[in-house]
Amino acid sequence: MKKFCFLAALTVFLLCMIFSYVYAQKNPLAIFNLKAANIEAMGYNGEILHALISSIESDKNIDLMPRREIEEVLFKTGLVQDNTHEAVLTAGKALGINFVLFGEVTKRGSEILTQFSLMDIQNKCIVKNWDLVFRDRDSILKKIPEFSRELGDILSNYKSGAGDASMESKTSTGVEYLYAKIEGDAVRLSWKLRTHKTLLSYHVYRAESKDGPYQFLGKTADSYFQDSTVKKGLTYFYQIGIIAGTDPEVKSSYTALFITAGEKRPHPPLVMSGRGYVKRVEIKFVPSLKNEQNKFNITKYKIYRQEGPGDWQNIGVTDSKNTSQFDIDFTVFDESDLKDGTTYTYALSSLDDKNSESPMSDPVPVETIRNPVLFLDKDNLLRKVILSWKSVDTVAGYYLYRKTENTGWKKIAGISGASKTNITDDKELSDGQQYLYYLTAYDDKKETGPSNEVKAKTKDLPAFPSNLQAQVGLVKSVRISWTPLEDQDVGGYNIYRGTDDSNMKIIATVRENKTSSYLDKGEAFTPLEDGRNYFYTVASFNLFDAEGKLTTYVQASTKPRPEAVIGLSASAGTDHISISWKKNPETDIKLNYLYRNENGGSWSKVQELNPGQTNYEDFALKPEINYGYRIIAEDIDGLKSDPAESNAVTSPIIKPQKAK
Repeated sequence: MKKFCFLAALTVFLLCMIFSYVYAQKNPLAIFNLKAANIEAMGYNGEILHALISSIESDKNIDLMPRREIEEVLFKTGLVQDNTHEAVLTAGKALGINFVLFGEVTKRGSEILTQFSLMDIQNKCIVKNWDLVFRDRDSILKKIPEFSRELGDILSNYKSGAGDASMESKTSTGVEYLYAKIEGDAVRLSWKLRTHKTLLSYHVYRAESKDGPYQFLGKTADSYFQDSTVKKGLTYFYQIGIIAGTDPEVKSSYTALFITAGEKRPHPPLVMSGRGYVKRVEIKFVPSLKNEQNKFNITKYKIYRQEGPGDWQNIGVTDSKNTSQFDIDFTVFDESDLKDGTTYTYALSSLDDKNSESPMSDPVPVETIRNPVLFLDKDNLLRKVILSWKSVDTVAGYYLYRKTENTGWKKIAGISGASKTNITDDKELSDGQQYLYYLTAYDDKKETGPSNEVKAKTKDLPAFPSNLQAQVGLVKSVRISWTPLEDQDVGGYNIYRGTDDSNMKIIATVRENKTSSYLDKGEAFTPLEDGRNYFYTVASFNLFDAEGKLTTYVQASTKPRPEAVIGLSASAGTDHISISWKKNPETDIKLNYLYRNENGGSWSKVQELNPGQTNYEDFALKPEINYGYRIIAEDIDGLKSDPAESNAVTSPIIKPQKAK
């Protein structure tokens, strides 16, 4: 039953290929549906397509493949009309057509913008692009016939042999591929260049050994050459020389695939597509219908790979039995030692039950996914680094790696999605530290190699504030001030104090970066001492409380207590004691307090005296008592001096005698 299903599917595919072959002989052009790029363009795309087909059929200037046959063949081969270059090329191969016209329509305001592209399927290149602008339906009917005639002229030039030489090449200098295959008793060479130059001609050389010597075989202005001088059973190697106008000939380093000429051999499979992944390539192909027709029993397919101008390498063999009885196409993968962002050229050959190998298929270039390019967007930030990169299509996401001078590489982030192109790294970063980063891309199977390395440095610890000053002479306090830092990453300031510059301790934290002063009153139960000299310094800290360097210290003294009065003396008068002293030289004395004791006992306040007064007479005396006096000065801030004490004086009052 499985064999029957496979044969049935193969028969359908064969019929599709036969139909496409017939139309390829009659109809060199297929026109695909025009894509409506926005909702407003829907309807116009159909009208433009209909007008174009009608104009071509009316003028009969282009051989056109009927739309019904296009849709039939594509449906039966599982393909669709799409306007991506890869899809157009694949569908064009399946149709067996020479050229495909495709494009899209956009409605923008009153304008109907239409983009057409003409693809040469055989040479795998865009022949020409058009941008047409229509104002309305009448404009479509008027301009489309002109476009139809221009299209016909281009196709006619190709028919007449003008070929690529009359068109603007889209590639860069060098040979993209050089291919040889058997056609009857001859070998047909074909090649494609990467060049912007036109009016090229070529010399063809042949050898029976890859290392030469190569003999001149002929000259051509086309990108193909037919060697009808081959001998049966011999293997040949070919090279070409490129001549641009009057420039010297440039020998290509490419060597054609070797061909064993003149033998009946199987036919190569048809490569439908190639797709690159991360260090992996997918190739899809279908068997050649000619092998069935020519009675070749294909048992295996060989897979060949070429990197640049190097030799072709046989990298694998796959069985001719498909894993699915319903699928006609085969899929093979190459995962052997592939590099990122590298173009490899693949070809396949058929191997029959007699171990006879076909020539190689048409080569298909495939580029593996490139590794990302990493950029530093911004560093010198507070414990974070901002990085970006160019997106890599078709990957599942990215991995970010980081290291320092003293640590190894560590994966620090996984970024999901190909379109994501930036990240902020703020994980476990230190202040003022230099880091190295690289990025990789990954898909569901593998991870690319590292991107370029990027250096980044986090922001240094904050600087100390400038212009630190201390105000002297305050009562039991010191006010310090500074110029705050204009830095939003500064979280505040730490204040340090000490009685000398070698023993500073933190006394306060100010959590506001714009604060510019602090009043130090000491602690709750240990206020600052009067007349004491203190040292101060300040450090800034960032939003993570990490502290920078200290300022140079400043010093300030609290206000001292008043000096004790001098010259205090007491002397007895007839009925009083006179006390005198010198005026205190300090200008902020508010009061002098006069105290007295009796016979060395406790002190009691006698009087509050104004600061200008320098003497006092005490009449409140008792007989036979020794009096001592002291004065304490108080300033306007309430600070009091040490007491100044007088000599003891005996009261001049005589105790009365008792009557006899």
